[in-house]
Amino acid sequence: MRIRPLVAPVTERPEPGTARQDLLDGLRYIRRHRLIGPLVAVGAICELGLTGTLNVGMVLLNAERGWGPSGYGWIVSSFSAGAAASAALLAIAGWLPRAGLMMAGTLLAGCAGAATIALVPTMWLAAVLAAAVGLCAGVFGSLDTALIQTATDPAYLGRVTSVVMLTMVGLAPLSYPLVGAAIGAWGAAPVFVACGIFAGLGVAIALASDAVRQAELPRQRPV
Repeated sequence: MRIRPLVAPVTERPEPGTARQDLLDGLRYIRRHRLIGPLVAVGAICELGLTGTLNVGMVLLNAERGWGPSGYGWIVSSFSAGAAASAALLAIAGWLPRAGLMMAGTLLAGCAGAATIALVPTMWLAAVLAAAVGLCAGVFGSLDTALIQTATDPAYLGRVTSVVMLTMVGLAPLSYPLVGAAIGAWGAAPVFVACGIFAGLGVAIALASDAVRQAELPRQRPV
């Protein structure tokens, strides 16, 4: 990563503090920023809606359908293959136009795939959908992270990254017991659909923001 130099006046740079103070500084900075605020909200909603479904829900869906350990292995491998393909695509392309709109579009496609994966009748169709979800999730996550990092003042990059990681590894796992209990009560299909719709709220937040819709990644300069 190439970090831009700190060009802000010294009085505007955050002072070192405790972990709590740094986290609050990051939250205040995110709340004031027209682009970063919606991007962090979109990522948090996506994590809350899809992480529990794809991690816990997929195990319970596999058990409900009787696909066995090999079926679960195929589905997880397909998701990983889709995510790996997204990484290769972004590495080869190097730069994607209209990054904000593309981020919203891939999130919408990923939410639709995650919502319908419990509705297909066979394991092979579920594996194909899992690959598509992995591809879309990889592109969405990469664009979301890249836009946040390029838009953040270098002085606040660590604080903003801390908030983003908190939503990923701190808040998202809280959905695990909720997804498990909901599937135990109502079955996998309605829970997958509901979680996909909830994660789709992130698309609405992204499209409602002019800054996100118009967001572009800077072109890489020749070395």
